Amino acid sequence: MAWRIGEILIQEKLINWDQLSKSLEEQEKTKEFIGEILVRRGFISKPLLYGALAKQHQMRYVDLDRIHLNPSAIALIPRSIAQKYSLFPIDIQRDVLFLGVASPLKIWPEAELKQMAKVRQIQAVLCLPEQIRRLIQEQYPLPVAAADKSF
Repeated sequence: MAWRIGEILIQEKLINWDQLSKSLEEQEKTKEFIGEILVRRGFISKPLLYGALAKQHQMRYVDLDRIHLNPSAIALIPRSIAQKYSLFPIDIQRDVLFLGVASPLKIWPEAELKQMAKVRQIQAVLCLPEQIRRLIQEQYPLPVAAADKSF
């Protein structure tokens, strides 16, 4: 049986039953994801929530602000693909590309990315969406507009 995120958060002692119960009542009205409600109400931080989501989906959670990024990995995936699928290439080791992804659900084309990056395997790790967006902006240079090229 797959654990629900609320059960994982309680098991990890990150929230209590009262906080979960109040958030579930609110979810009945708002139809939001329970994790969004827990974060908005201040019961849990977003990084802790994403750590629990990673555990729920048998993934690792990685804080992109605390790791070294490999420029060789970044060069393998174009900015347009990173933006489209909300992912960021973190590292490449031997024939494995490590990708930071914003969703634990596989919503990116693994076979195409393997072929594009010329790797045997892709290892996805869960990361905060805002960190991925920021790194895409910081690490991929924007093309110079034609108007800026004038002499």
